[in-house]
Amino acid sequence: MNEYPKDQESLIAEYQKLAYSIAYSYRSYGVPLEDLKQESLIGLLSAYDHFDPTMNTKFSTYAVYWIKKYILSAISKEHHASLNASELNQDIVAEAQQGGECENHDEELRLPKDMPLSEQQVLIMSYQKKMTLKEISQHLNISIEKVKQIRQKAIRRYKQSNDITNS
Repeated sequence: MNEYPKDQESLIAEYQKLAYSIAYSYRSYGVPLEDLKQESLIGLLSAYDHFDPTMNTKFSTYAVYWIKKYILSAISKEHHASLNASELNQDIVAEAQQGGECENHDEELRLPKDMPLSEQQVLIMSYQKKMTLKEISQHLNISIEKVKQIRQKAIRRYKQSNDITNS
């Protein structure tokens, strides 16, 4: 039986491959692999916090439950966000049309100040310039899938920003 890791550094060193292999098995569920890896490590750390070494259970067996729990939660949140995406897309388009053709794109879409430039660019190209995913990917020299991921994150950030300001 594996020994219970004495600290979080040992934990990561010993069980990171396990966490990443579980994350990798969920890569086709619409969440970027890097996000799944992060969730798997959070699950691993939660397992460490909740594990009782006096019980007759291997830590790795116990950790699998927590890792999957965090990964599945992230997938569920992503799926929920994508269900709301078309409603959000319409809101963003409506705001862009209300503003007319302003020079200051931030004011026109009321983008959050902390939104990364790449997310701002993708939203502006998508909704103001009405560029296709392929056109955006060519313009930014990134894959279409990466454009989709950036746009999803930007929409989530935009929604969270509006939820906070409307509260």
